[in-house]
Order: sequence, then structure tokens, then C-alpha cells
Amino acid sequence: MIIWKNVNKVKPGEKLGEDVYDPSGFIILLKKGSILKEGDIVLLKNRGVNSLPIYEEEIFISSEVEPIIDYENYRTLSEELERAFNEIKEGEINISAMVEQSENILNEVLKKIDKKILNLLNNDSKPLIRHCINVAVISSIIGINLGFDRELLTKLVISSFLHDLSHDKPIRDVINYYDTHPIKSAALIKNYFETNNDILLSVLHHHERYDGKGFPRGLRESSIPIFSRIIAVADAYDTLISKDFPGDALTPYEALKFIIINSGKYFDPQIVSKFVHYVGIYPTGTIVELSDGRKGVVLKVSNGVFPIVKVENREIDIKKEKYQ
Repeated sequence: MIIWKNVNKVKPGEKLGEDVYDPSGFIILLKKGSILKEGDIVLLKNRGVNSLPIYEEEIFISSEVEPIIDYENYRTLSEELERAFNEIKEGEINISAMVEQSENILNEVLKKIDKKILNLLNNDSKPLIRHCINVAVISSIIGINLGFDRELLTKLVISSFLHDLSHDKPIRDVINYYDTHPIKSAALIKNYFETNNDILLSVLHHHERYDGKGFPRGLRESSIPIFSRIIAVADAYDTLISKDFPGDALTPYEALKFIIINSGKYFDPQIVSKFVHYVGIYPTGTIVELSDGRKGVVLKVSNGVFPIVKVENREIDIKKEKYQ
């Protein structure tokens, strides 16, 4: 398990749980697994590193974090979306119902957008439906931060709902997984949208890569539809943290790190920047240790990158209370 500690509280002999980067850029200063020496700690302080990811064996049970969509609304949306998927696969698509479902997502997100909470349901009996809802939530947050109007946001959310329409089982791999599901998903809805429709194109191209090495067409950079570039980030983040997908789930921090490292390769750097700005370097659910030794769970971001942490049923603003 990784605990984030203030650099002034770290001692020689402790083990890094992740690579440590220079705050001014994505340059690795020390690698994951390094055993810290006194000189390392001095170097990191001089380079402006404030917190370090320290590996610890103990298990810490996090407190409850307010969900971005309450469970009752999520359950209703899940049932409606499952019904809509079944209708589409039978040759029918109810556009007005999809719009209504997208409006429900947007209303939920907009209620909490200023709180910067990204607590997603990551385990459910219907993992593919849950995943599509989460991708829609993350995509809408990115779209809002890009300044999209309501019409664009609605289209983006519908695209996110439909991006994995043809999947029949959850897949963890976001790097080496190639199949025809974007083409199959687009084929299921092509009769209901014009050839150059934003929704149809975003579904078809959500597995393109920013460097041009994705599929199905190998598009690169701005030639990839903007919705597809957004969904790519949202899809990867939720896939990596999902506990109901095969294989081991990553922590929110580890998933965010993967996305940052692959910015400019798999993902659009501008979209990654908007996402990171919203979730901060300590995403919701990250375990941290305060300077007094107490451990807590990140609830949300406050004042830029600084989180609000829940410790012993109390919310602490790290920046205001100077627990850095």
C-alpha cells in the first residue's frame, strides 16, 4: 500500500512506492522501489518535492467518501441504460430517452462540479453498464472544464454511454487490447445518425491514439474527434480503477499516473491537463499521511492541487490547516 508523506517526515530507509517526478516537469528523480538515503531526501527538498509515495505493508480502511452520483440515482440510471442497450441491439434506439439519461448525468455532475469530487462506483453486478456511466461522468467533467455548452455536453455524454455498446464482457487491458468493438458499436447505431455525426464518429474512434498508432484508422492528434479524445482518457481511468474487471485494480493515484505518463502518446495533453487540474495529484480515494502521523482518505481537491482529507470523521483542508 502507498501512503503519501510530507517530505519533512520521511526517514532514511523508507521505500518509495512509486516513481518520484520533478514538480516542474515529468522527469523522474527517483524510481519506484528506491530505498531513501539522507542525500536523496535533501535532493528532493531542493527540487521542490513536498510529498513522497512511501510503501507500507499495513492495510488502511478508508472512510466513506461522498459519491458524485448518489446510489439511488445511479441504480435508476443503470436500469434505464441497460434497457436502452438491449433495445439498440434489437434494432431500436430511443434518442429522446438517451437525451434524458444524459441530462440526468449532467445535472448530477453540475451539482457537485465545484466540489471537485470524483468518487465513482467501482464495483457492481453489471460492470459494463457501471463503466459506461462512469465514463460519461468523467467525460462530462472534462467537457465542462473545456467550456462545452449544454448541447455539446449532451452529445458527449451520449457518446460515452455508447462507446462500449457491443462489448459482452469487461476487459482490463488498456494498452494491448485491440478488437473490433468500436466498429461493431458504431455499426449498431449508424442507421440512426448521419455519416459525419459527432456521436457516431466518437464511438468509432475512441481507441485511436494521439500518436497515430491506435485503431481503427490510425488517426492522430486533432484529426481524432474531440469527443473520442475525451472518452479515451475517461475510459482508461475508470478501466484501471474498476474492481469488477478482471485482474488487479489500480489506485486512483496509479491510474492518474498512467494517464500523465502517456500524455502525448495515447492521450491528448490538453485533455489530460484539464482532467489532472480537476482531480489534482491526489485523486479522490488516495490514502495520505498527515504530518502528525494520522492517516486519511482524500475526499476532493481544494485550492488547486491541495486535497481535503477525511481523518477520524473530520474533514481537514490540507492547505488551510498546514498539514502539508
